Amino acid sequence: MQLLDKNEAGLYHRAAITCQSAIAIVNGPQVAEKANSLERSPGATGQQDSEQAGRQDRHGQADNNEGAASAALLEIIERGRQCCARVPERTQNEKTQKGYAKAFVGMWASGNLDPLRLGIAFDTYYYRRAALHYGGVAAIRKLIKRVLSAVERQDDAAVADLTRKLRALVGEVEIAFELEPPAEPNLLPWQRPPSRFHRMENVPKRGANSKKHVLANLPSTWDRLLWATAITSDSVYKDELAVHLTVPVRPEDMVPGHRPNGWSPGVVLRLPEPRRLEIAFMPSKSHNGLYGTGLTTIIIDPTIADEPAKYLARRCLQEGGQMVVSIESKNAIRKAIKLLGEKALPKSNVTITPSVMRHQLIADLKRTFGAGEEVASASGHGTERTQAKYGYIQHGRKRKGYIQISSARKPRAGNVERARQLSRGKVPHHAG
Repeated sequence: MQLLDKNEAGLYHRAAITCQSAIAIVNGPQVAEKANSLERSPGATGQQDSEQAGRQDRHGQADNNEGAASAALLEIIERGRQCCARVPERTQNEKTQKGYAKAFVGMWASGNLDPLRLGIAFDTYYYRRAALHYGGVAAIRKLIKRVLSAVERQDDAAVADLTRKLRALVGEVEIAFELEPPAEPNLLPWQRPPSRFHRMENVPKRGANSKKHVLANLPSTWDRLLWATAITSDSVYKDELAVHLTVPVRPEDMVPGHRPNGWSPGVVLRLPEPRRLEIAFMPSKSHNGLYGTGLTTIIIDPTIADEPAKYLARRCLQEGGQMVVSIESKNAIRKAIKLLGEKALPKSNVTITPSVMRHQLIADLKRTFGAGEEVASASGHGTERTQAKYGYIQHGRKRKGYIQISSARKPRAGNVERARQLSRGKVPHHAG
């Protein structure tokens, strides 16, 4: 590949300067020295390496001009550098970085880097916008690093391929950055112009797509229809679905693993007698044991409870009175439940997920026990206040067969009871 002509004798020098700048952006000054290897006098003058230099060409190796950065590459590297310079340097923790990177990859795979989509939620829009700015810069820097490495190796095929990819990436990011310009580094939030989300007509109410709101859009018997569909279709996830429809677990609670209180094999079921089904689980979300219940046990009379509980009692009996329901993949059960929901509720615009079932169960337990300690224990919450973020009591149904709910760590209580007393006017007034 001929990248230098007679009019481009100084291209190597310009390549070295540009590449030094680009590498400094990618990996910092400590790596920028690598760019000096591009600034070789033989390459800069287009002369063959002398025999004294000790060069021994291998079969198929590029000649003295091959591997040099072309004018097109220099131009696209500079455009990439300018894109990166538009985003202020910020420090994110590793989890946030991974989340942004994953979101950016998904946006890129969809063929549209615009964070704003029709019907999108406010928080989702802001997260996607942040992912665009972080992911766009990270992707450009990574690709610049790869193409510069190919230039150093004088791998012409890789240089050509990576230059093409870099041009496509920078072009898409430039368009997206024009739609969603990165914030000025010293500009306070209230000094910024309204976001594109807020400039839309009929801006959706924040939280309108929350799972606790979608319960109002579901028929009152939606979970029974879901279970009936799982039975008729002989779903391989009947055990897991029955647990989700009986106790408000998260999918990750069924994944075996270490918890702050010890090892959890998943959700443990015991049937010591026909009218006593014990379901125990260790909540996985505990912030290293600072929050949560540690261990939650829900005791149900399966003879009068709903069909999923009856099914679990029969399965437990088949296994000798005790069994464990566990999963390897959260995504597998989520996808299976989503497909069951589409089959059971073909006219519904609500996507059925384990989170929807958890919200429904918490709403049902609020209706059955009243908001407070029992609901917090069943949900694995460390305080009764958290349940306010879940399904509304008006969307709940009274459940039969729930005998007792207990937890190893008692949730911090007082808020709900104090609210009750305030509504009844029974809270004593303290002297001022």
